[in-house]
Amino acid sequence: MSTNFWQLLGIDQTQDTTVIRQAYRAKLPSYHPETDPDGFKALREAYESAMNYANSPKTAVDETAQKSEEKEAPPLTEEQIKANEICDAYQALLEDPQRCYNIDEWQKFIGSFYDYPMTVIDSVKWRLLELSYETTNISESCVKILADNLRWRQQLMTQFTDEFEKYDNYLNHIERGDLFDYTCLPTTNKTLQNATIDYIYNAKWLFWERRSEDVYAFLCQDTVIYLPNDKKFMLEFAHWHSAASLKNQSILDYALKCIAEGDQDENIIIEWKYIAAIQYTLLEDKQNALQAWLELYYSGHYQQKIESWIAGWCVYFEKNYFPLLVMALNNSYCVAVDKTENYLHTIPQITATTTARLAGLEDIDEYPKEIVDFVNWALSTNWNYKQVLSILLLDDGDNRLYRLYRHAIMLRHGNERLLQEILDEQSDDPFEQFILQHLQRQARQHLAWLAELSPVQEFKTWLFDNNENAQLPPQFDPDENGKQVLYGRLWLDRFEDIPDIAQSHLYQSFRYSNMEMFDGVTFLKFNNYYQLPKSPDLSVIANNKEAYWQWYRWYLLVIAIFWEPIETAKYLRQENNTFIIDENNPFKPLIEIFKHGNWQNETELYNLINNDSRLINCVLNNYQNSIEWFIDAPHFIDFDDIEQKMEHTWTQKLVNRNPIYLMLLYIIVLNKPEQKNKLDTILQDITGDNKELIKIAKNLQNNWITPPFDSKEKYSYTQQVDEIITLAERLSNYYGICDESELEMLDKFKNSCDNDLVLRLCAALLIAKHRENQEKLESQPLPKNKWWQFWHWKGRTNIKGFIIQLCCSFIVLGLMTVLNNNFELNSPTFSIICYSIAVTNMVFALKRRFNDIYRGQPLIGFVGEILVFSLFFAPFWVSGIKHTNRFGPPVEKTTKEKEK
Repeated sequence: MSTNFWQLLGIDQTQDTTVIRQAYRAKLPSYHPETDPDGFKALREAYESAMNYANSPKTAVDETAQKSEEKEAPPLTEEQIKANEICDAYQALLEDPQRCYNIDEWQKFIGSFYDYPMTVIDSVKWRLLELSYETTNISESCVKILADNLRWRQQLMTQFTDEFEKYDNYLNHIERGDLFDYTCLPTTNKTLQNATIDYIYNAKWLFWERRSEDVYAFLCQDTVIYLPNDKKFMLEFAHWHSAASLKNQSILDYALKCIAEGDQDENIIIEWKYIAAIQYTLLEDKQNALQAWLELYYSGHYQQKIESWIAGWCVYFEKNYFPLLVMALNNSYCVAVDKTENYLHTIPQITATTTARLAGLEDIDEYPKEIVDFVNWALSTNWNYKQVLSILLLDDGDNRLYRLYRHAIMLRHGNERLLQEILDEQSDDPFEQFILQHLQRQARQHLAWLAELSPVQEFKTWLFDNNENAQLPPQFDPDENGKQVLYGRLWLDRFEDIPDIAQSHLYQSFRYSNMEMFDGVTFLKFNNYYQLPKSPDLSVIANNKEAYWQWYRWYLLVIAIFWEPIETAKYLRQENNTFIIDENNPFKPLIEIFKHGNWQNETELYNLINNDSRLINCVLNNYQNSIEWFIDAPHFIDFDDIEQKMEHTWTQKLVNRNPIYLMLLYIIVLNKPEQKNKLDTILQDITGDNKELIKIAKNLQNNWITPPFDSKEKYSYTQQVDEIITLAERLSNYYGICDESELEMLDKFKNSCDNDLVLRLCAALLIAKHRENQEKLESQPLPKNKWWQFWHWKGRTNIKGFIIQLCCSFIVLGLMTVLNNNFELNSPTFSIICYSIAVTNMVFALKRRFNDIYRGQPLIGFVGEILVFSLFFAPFWVSGIKHTNRFGPPVEKTTKEKEK
């Protein structure tokens, strides 16, 4: 293989393509395609052979180089020498760090063309284009001057037909100019210049073509470059860092310098302020970052972006404010009341953006419980005010955070006065003031529809009507699916001190589920449990701006005690100085136990509370796992669970209670064969050595026999206790059930807090037992009963079927009488058969009728009841059990009866 091409390139044999390329570029000015086409061709072939050798040294063969060895380079003409002088001068310009980016030097170089004939310039200009193309880190702005002077674009098509696209793209590239002002680079070191340009070029390419993570990784690399003092470029460079969320103190300092100089366009200054705010944030300069963001926000620029950055600032520096900030930034467009027929468009809504931000909260469990409650409240569809009672109670006037949360909640639940308090609020803290301004914007929206929306005014007109018999307009009636129910409910979701007549209208016309924030106080008042104090008048509020909120907060405390006694007790114990309770307040004893009682858990607290009033009983109905809670909700009773609670949770509550009542309670709960030993032990503990009680216990346990008269008087044994024991005996069998009147009696007895607590629990247990027995009966494959099934001994019939069946017997007897009188039948056997059929049919009718009223009493009792009922013709007027008993379901009604 000939190595002549290495000599032509002027380098030793190598596989380094960079060295080959540099040698080729150095030789190129000496061989122009126009003045020395053969030399240019030989140089190009030498370059290609060298590159082939670098890529495949074992197989590369340079035939062109072999031929060129045989020839000697022809002597250069004068024109070629002058062309080479121009190329050498151009190469020297490009390699001189002091001149390569100086436009004046380029102008001098271009001016030197006048020293050469036009034929030389025409021959060399395309070599200059190729040199420019091959040179890296060249100034496009300077090359453009050269391109315009030599008219490269105008003659490109005729000169480079095959490579037109390549050079055309290059000329388009230089039209864009330099990445920055290259004259800002130091003029002492070409290597530093190249390193800076390469770094900036790569960073820009990554910024536009790759992910922000790639930009971050590149900008984080340790390198030495020179940042040019080019404000336009530095702004772009700062944006790269911002996009990658990369902090840089130098960028911040440069931004502050540009802002202070103020010599740029106003929009550019805004961009520098934006960069400074980002860098303050990334550098964790809390106060300066906030001040910068707020200043930008109020200027009206980048508001959506700034909201996101402020949110990020809040998460990092003031995390507990973040859900509040999200609600404050909720921006719901509202149409003016007189501009739409759809009233819903006039009421602010929670936007999808706000919902997404709240739903996407990370580490929600790390927030305090009351803030988590706030988030859940905001995300729920019904916006139940009970969800945020805890955070509202915390606003005692001293904590700014909870005060702002209160304002956010009052956008939904606040009346006109509390919405006005939002508008009157001011804060010295800039971040809190920012939140307040957004809450005030929304408060004005809510005040507008509350004051102007016609459905709301119509609802209030009815509500405050002094006529006690004023009827709820049908459009607001939820039972009638009124079209404007929503607007009435939205108003009712904002509690205020309404007059008694208005409360009366609510109590008579709405179920509690539709009364929203008025349900609790209305229920307490009209059941004579508690009357909320009147709200402070304007004179009191004028002297104490917090007076109205403290009154409202007391109402919230009452509701919290009523609905969430355990959580409220925990709150009051921790914040025991936030409420001052009047001595005559009915809640005073209970609150004192909450605040100062010796309790560590829910059970100990429950045992400290005496159920000595209807108000306390009403509270304990909502104290989960209390006796009162199960009394109020017998459908939640599980007998195994009740047994556990009697042994542990309620032990102290059941101590020293009436022994007969306790016996009855334990027998109802534990009256099972497998529980006999346990029941015996408990009854022994109750009776002790008292022989009278021992006898009563045995009679109750074995035969459900009530105590003798003298014991009844001694142990407060009333007629109602007798009724409960009778029902307990019946319900002890799985087929024992109660009729409607008996269930009504039990329900009334358990709901009266004047009755003994243990007996009330017994009544609730019997209701649960009835439900349990009923489910067992209905689960059995019992046949359906028809009135015409006269032969069905174990079936049921109603009064109609009973009468028809009796009539059939009477008809048979009547016919026999007529036949005997008129035809003198002499067949005693036939008569006996007919009479027997009639009598048997009557017996079956009675049995089926008594089956219909059977509730599960013992056989002897049932027989006795049949005799008594027969004596008073009960089968003709006593209604049957309306649900399934041991003899199946009631007789099916006919279609006509169902329609009636």
